Formats: sequence, C-alpha cells, structure tokens
Amino acid sequence: RGKDQPVIGLTIIWDMKQESDRWADGEIMDPENGKIYGCSLWLDEDDPKGNTLKVRGWLAFFYRTQTWYREN
Repeated sequence: RGKDQPVIGLTIIWDMKQESDRWADGEIMDPENGKIYGCSLWLDEDDPKGNTLKVRGWLAFFYRTQTWYREN
C-alpha cells in the first residue's frame, strides 16, 4: 500500500466491519499522498436505488465525506 502505485487494482479501503446499516472501523488511503485515515461507509438514505455511497475519512476530530456513485 502506498503512494506512487498504479491506481487500477490498488487497495485503498480495508478492514471494514459491518455495523447495522453502515461499515466502520476500517482504514482508507489517499492514493495521491499515501496517507492513511480512519474510514466509514454507508449508502445515502436519500437514494432509494442504492447507487450513492458516502465515504468518510478522518484523522482525530477532522473528517471529510465524499459521495461516490455506482458506475453502470
């Protein structure tokens, strides 16, 4: 795992544990700089088709949430 690796096939999320309707307690790596953050994932409840995933990475009290969309 690390910076300067090809993005295709690179593992960027690992060690997730299911907690009811979300996955948590895992880690996510920023492929641009190789830094690793805590991670949680959940489906956006405003998308009834389940095509929208919320991805949150954090370090201490600071976090960033991205919205990922399913590719058809």
